Amino acid sequence: MKTKLWVFSFITALTAAGFIFWPNPVETSEYAKPRGKVGHDAVPLPEADNRLVVSKQASTERANSIETKAVALKLKQVAIKHQQILQYPSYSQPIVNESSPYLNWNAFEVVETPILDGKSTASLSIKKFRHFYPEQIAVELKTQQTVLGASLDVVSVATQQVLTTLPSDEMQWQITPGNDWPEELRLIARVDFERGIDIVSADVRLYHSVASVVSVSEGYAQGPDMKIPVTLQIDKEGIFRLRANLYQQGGKAIASLVEKQRLSEGEQTVELKAFKRVLPEGEIDLELRDVVIERMSGHPGEKAGYGQSDAESYPVGRFDSGTLTDEEYQMTEQEKQQLAFLQQLL
Repeated sequence: MKTKLWVFSFITALTAAGFIFWPNPVETSEYAKPRGKVGHDAVPLPEADNRLVVSKQASTERANSIETKAVALKLKQVAIKHQQILQYPSYSQPIVNESSPYLNWNAFEVVETPILDGKSTASLSIKKFRHFYPEQIAVELKTQQTVLGASLDVVSVATQQVLTTLPSDEMQWQITPGNDWPEELRLIARVDFERGIDIVSADVRLYHSVASVVSVSEGYAQGPDMKIPVTLQIDKEGIFRLRANLYQQGGKAIASLVEKQRLSEGEQTVELKAFKRVLPEGEIDLELRDVVIERMSGHPGEKAGYGQSDAESYPVGRFDSGTLTDEEYQMTEQEKQQLAFLQQLL
């Protein structure tokens, strides 16, 4: 049943990708439509025009063929990427470059907003997307235009209620959140430019922490995995997913580690695992960064909650990958079926 669901989901994703890259039909303007009734009395096109129509049809068919090949290439790339992911355990995925989706999970994406009738742009720059009460939210207005003055409204996305309004301090604001503020916030800057008045907005999230990192112990060898015990303080029981990136100490990222477990309130320990194939050879000093503690939704309608880690990095100690066994990763039956399906696509 799980395999059928996965295959159905994958085919749905491929179909969606086809719709994304498929050319959109051309809309016909009312002014381009025939004004009178077109019937059997319509004058036939001259021979030269018929040849032109055939030529256009051939051109359209070639264009469609090119688009079809482009879609097939995209789908093949998706299949290859997923096939590579399945070569490693889901709990220990290698980070191969700085554009990896496992990095900067909490980055705020700056969006340039057209202003002044599209003659220029402006944006709100924020250090991160997710914040935890009661930390301040730092906001900066960025634009090439001369600004005479500005104010910032903090608005509840759900109710559209203005929670607070702040005056500008050299195009910057420091927001001190309220204890009763909602999770989804919209920041709306009302800016008086030298050339006119306009608004710039951005969304952020505000959470009340449901867990925190107490400590991280040194890694130790067990079979083909290096295990890293992480002790958490759980404020609200539930199913938690702990993510963290493994780095060379003071250096580059190595792997993204994840573990999911039901935890009760109080201090609880979760062990992250790094598979031997993702680790550098020999002895190396390691550390954890980019820790994400997520309390997963327990039922439909319940939002996920998040915990926080106070430190930017946690030393794991010096570890020798040579102490691990050379066992190959054993795929689950579901992963084997996924891989077989992907190989058929290739």
